[in-house]
Amino acid sequence: MQQYYANEVMFVSDLLYQHRVAIDSATSEVEVLDTCGCAKRGCLAEHLRWGDAFAVVYSVCDRRSFLAAAELLALLERTRLPGCTAVTLLGNKRDLEHARVVKAEEGQELSLRFGCQFYEVSAAESCAGAALAFHALLREARSLALLLPTPRRKLAAYSVSKVIGTILGLSNKSVRKKRPSLSI
Repeated sequence: MQQYYANEVMFVSDLLYQHRVAIDSATSEVEVLDTCGCAKRGCLAEHLRWGDAFAVVYSVCDRRSFLAAAELLALLERTRLPGCTAVTLLGNKRDLEHARVVKAEEGQELSLRFGCQFYEVSAAESCAGAALAFHALLREARSLALLLPTPRRKLAAYSVSKVIGTILGLSNKSVRKKRPSLSI
């Protein structure tokens, strides 16, 4: 799979990755669910209940993926308690500047609107940027788990849903506090 570009491969089912990650001298069991188009199959609501943190990914070369990311953030806001869920907006394909159609400022504005972290990375050039964003997301999920007592809290295990697809619905919430953002 590593030899193919993501837009050349069509996934027909969700992929679940399990991994042990050491961050800040603490090890966590992480489950990453790549839902690859589950919105079309109507299973998105269940995934939103399952995840403890969410990485919403779009391509800077694809306006539709950015709009889908905005719709997903709005759905997350309606489904989950605001401020109680770790969310990162991740713009990918930063290396394809010649094909860019979504400005970094647009990603930043969207992240401000929904109060989430924002990063732009190039997964093709290096995994370092994506790893940095992922680690920041896990740190936030860990902090929220310690601060917010919930009955479904997991011990040292954090689940992350990476959701890409077409989602219906928009939100008109006001601008929120600025969150960390970085282009890598």
